[in-house]
Amino acid sequence: MERKKLNISLLLPNRGIGGGVRSTARVGNELLSRGHSVRIFYRKRAVRLRHHLGNLYRCIRYGPSRDWLTTFTGVSTEYDKLEAKYFSQDELIVSMCAQTTLDMWKLPPDVGIKVLYCRGAEIENWDKMLESWKIPIPKIVTSSRLAEMVNKEVGQSVVGIVPNGVDTDIYYPSVPECERIGIGASYRTSPSKDPVSTIRVMEMLRRKLPDIPRYIYSSARKPRELKGVRYTCFPTVEKVRDIYSSCKVWFLNSIKEGFGNPILEAMACGCVVVSTDCGGPSDIIRDGENGFLVDVGNTGAMAYKIELLCKDEQLRKQMSANAIKTAKQFTWPGAVDKLEGYLYSIYDKSICSKK
Repeated sequence: MERKKLNISLLLPNRGIGGGVRSTARVGNELLSRGHSVRIFYRKRAVRLRHHLGNLYRCIRYGPSRDWLTTFTGVSTEYDKLEAKYFSQDELIVSMCAQTTLDMWKLPPDVGIKVLYCRGAEIENWDKMLESWKIPIPKIVTSSRLAEMVNKEVGQSVVGIVPNGVDTDIYYPSVPECERIGIGASYRTSPSKDPVSTIRVMEMLRRKLPDIPRYIYSSARKPRELKGVRYTCFPTVEKVRDIYSSCKVWFLNSIKEGFGNPILEAMACGCVVVSTDCGGPSDIIRDGENGFLVDVGNTGAMAYKIELLCKDEQLRKQMSANAIKTAKQFTWPGAVDKLEGYLYSIYDKSICSKK
């Protein structure tokens, strides 16, 4: 017998070009395709003159900014304060971050079935993150390391782990293998992404491997410290795919990652990824088989592994093939299969407790 379709509201801290917005829209569309009723609520952002001028500058220089929420085919609504009238009693209200969890918790207890779907350890927002973890509601996370952190920090177990997916019809090797000659990384300015280490590794590689092109894509201006790097700001998806496909190795220097979407994207495009052992990547990378893991902050080990892969072509090609196979295992339909199952379990338990 076919199960009752769910009413689901997903709560985002903002709209825009971030990976969290993109993956939430992708999850929302997959749930809609299965017949569920899905809405996205996003927090109203205080917009200042400086922000307006920044958007205008980026639009003129780089073209119209992409907003991943526009890819969601359901209804999306901006909110300043969540109100009970927005939701039904049996509606699953699924928060995607610390702040929206605190917003959700202010709703009356009998409004909705409240769930935290934790996508990352927000070290820049740690106090609110811990406050949201302490709330006694069901929790779903994207990686085993996040599950361990929730248990360690607040003594709660999670309902389940739902990793993100990657669309391999979007991310795939798009240039001839003979043109795969570079080394790449994405550059983010938030402390959790450790931008200082990214710059340091790129400088080490400039000295160690002067003839190999180095690529970076970003939503930030190019730092002055980056010398000789082919830097792309606000690239299209197609451009990102071509950058990945032009690289032998992709590296990630994060301090904390709830999952690490660029890792899967790069692997799907044939890159071998060298990442810090910062959380989510350890669920994706099997060290020495489809990539390498190094200790957080160890830029010397990072540069060494990248140099090894650039000089040992046989090793790189074998690991590249394994990386592509790994990426194909992380599908969005598969991820939403797991999420849907956990949401039904949470829904059933809530309905039973109210009878």
